[in-house]
Amino acid sequence: MLKDFAWNTFEFTGNIDSYFFFKEIEERKNTSEQKEIDEAETVLAKGR
Repeated sequence: MLKDFAWNTFEFTGNIDSYFFFKEIEERKNTSEQKEIDEAETVLAKGR
């Protein structure tokens, strides 16, 4: 939702700060997802 707001703000205003905010949100989401995957893999590896 916030990501969509940031993108729409950039799209309609061309404000580069909105684009950077959008990219930051996207990067944090990707980092969070990767961390969850890494933790799950660690748990599986320890169980073997």
